[in-house]
Amino acid sequence: MIFSKPINYAPITQIANPLLHIASPFTGKVFPLTNHPLSLFSTGMIGSGVCVKMNQALMMSPCNGKIIKVGQQGCEFVIRAESGLHLLLHLSIPNEYRKMENLIKHSVGQKHIITGDILCYFDIPQDLPITGTLIILNADKLGPCYYPLNQVNAGKDPLITLSRASKL
Repeated sequence: MIFSKPINYAPITQIANPLLHIASPFTGKVFPLTNHPLSLFSTGMIGSGVCVKMNQALMMSPCNGKIIKVGQQGCEFVIRAESGLHLLLHLSIPNEYRKMENLIKHSVGQKHIITGDILCYFDIPQDLPITGTLIILNADKLGPCYYPLNQVNAGKDPLITLSRASKL
């Protein structure tokens, strides 16, 4: 059962009237949220979004905004973007690596962020499964959303594109 409307793939050149690109906080291969290993995310229970299979535990800010909440030992951020979007960013790494001694850099305690700021960066072996997730918590108020690329680089490529104006 899917709770939220899915964000589907559409090539960036085929998205009519793109209004807003949300920068990718992750580097890796992009998948629909239904491919997420945790059912809390894959069912769309929290909201609409996408996931990224990564080879590095690095999460960057996708926008300018304010950090509302940090959880999951620094692996989860709720951000209110200047655009009015409410975003949940989650980094799934094995629990044994969610320790301060593995945390190279973080934004815990920081209130305001700009696009490209490092939110968290964990030193973990590259052969471990790492999944980054971006969920738009207030997506029910948006028009169509797409992921325009199959492979993204953190801080450089768009992860989600909104294609129609709406009231946030």
